[in-house]
Amino acid sequence: MKKYIKLFIYMFIMEYISNHIVNKIPIHKLRYFFYKVILRIKLSSKSYIMLGQYIYSDIKKPLIIGHYTVINRNCILDRRGGLYIGNNVNISAEVAIYTGGHKIDSEDFAYYSKSVKIEDYVWIGTRAMIMPGVIIGKGAMIMPGAIVTKNVEDYSIVAGIPAKEIGKRNRNLTYNLTWRTMFL
Repeated sequence: MKKYIKLFIYMFIMEYISNHIVNKIPIHKLRYFFYKVILRIKLSSKSYIMLGQYIYSDIKKPLIIGHYTVINRNCILDRRGGLYIGNNVNISAEVAIYTGGHKIDSEDFAYYSKSVKIEDYVWIGTRAMIMPGVIIGKGAMIMPGAIVTKNVEDYSIVAGIPAKEIGKRNRNLTYNLTWRTMFL
């Protein structure tokens, strides 16, 4: 019985409180503290996570967010399979990054998980979706609405469903994403 009570408390804090209360707190520093201390996200103090994130929490799996990364409003971050987000990554609003799912041909709806890695200087457009097991190479651009099911090469621009390369991005990227606001 104690095991179920502990599980209930864990799920209540990790899923309900983080995704229905903390993600609506309009002060970044309070959300940052909760994400770093309670959810144990390895999160740079130079990165910024806006309001409305939904984080699938399994604190046994890593969620690492590098320096100067900005995660815009209402994104889904799935850490169940492990999620690495590099430095100077711009994740636009309503992006969904999944590390877990169900096997299509499974008779019993079997669950699987695979880590996702997003390298430095990646730009992910609004409402793009990144699927389990994908590696997005340095400097890549994922166009809005794209669904990425395979690895993306460095500096590639991809678009569509499923995402396919449509061009190349400048290789001389040197910016730091330093935009901040107190209440988003």
